[in-house]
Amino acid sequence: MEDVLIMNSQNDPAGSNIFQRLLENYDFRKIEKTFDSFPVFRLENIFVASCQEEVIRLGTELDESFRSENLQYVFISKHRAESQIPTLTAHFTGNFGANDFGGEPGEIAKHSPSMLKNYFIALNSLRDKIPREYGISLEATHHGPTSLARPCMFVELGSSEPQWEDKRASLCVAKALMHSLHNGRKYDRCAIALGGTHYPDKFNRLLLDNELAVGVTAPKYALSLIDEKMITQMVAKSQEKITLAVADTKGLGKEKNRILSLVEEIGLELVKV
Repeated sequence: MEDVLIMNSQNDPAGSNIFQRLLENYDFRKIEKTFDSFPVFRLENIFVASCQEEVIRLGTELDESFRSENLQYVFISKHRAESQIPTLTAHFTGNFGANDFGGEPGEIAKHSPSMLKNYFIALNSLRDKIPREYGISLEATHHGPTSLARPCMFVELGSSEPQWEDKRASLCVAKALMHSLHNGRKYDRCAIALGGTHYPDKFNRLLLDNELAVGVTAPKYALSLIDEKMITQMVAKSQEKITLAVADTKGLGKEKNRILSLVEEIGLELVKV
């Protein structure tokens, strides 16, 4: 099992809530190491740390402080949405275009499709423990950080202040995360995902009902930014080999023919949902 660093911002109420549930419910021990003047905790190969700034804006200082070659990053964070619908989400990071929320423009972060699938399955397995008002969903790839040397994944609690402080929901997030890190597996069939909404219900179902794992997800609103160079980057930044492209064919809009042609030209196997 690879080393994992779970990172929280002390100024993020949801991240701090999940952070406390991890320390309360698992045998993490403080080690001599610090990051950004905060203590670092360890349980076997899993580290938990905090920082002052927003985690979406972390950069090389994180790589320089944690030098394990096999490390993966999990950022625990608040999820914010205008709808304020209670939701537990997970996603990879990257910017298809501008970098309005951290990272570099046009850059996709390194990521592990297996890690996301393992967490999503674990979270859904706790459905009867999670308060019934919460939805569970993947999100399309968005925001930073994008330039870190190791795979990144965001695990979020939202979508407004009452949920950020919800101890019951945050405990479910903590339990799902720890279970997925201890019991996760690697998947042989991995894909990029194209089309659909920011909360891609078709891809949600695919992760639960299929042996396929999904990497970077480019929603309908970002497809105009997807060209051969971007798809090549989406494939290359995956820790596991990408051999497929999953497309929500009804959610490709006016870009449908162009996107499907790109997939064919690059040589990915197309899976339509």
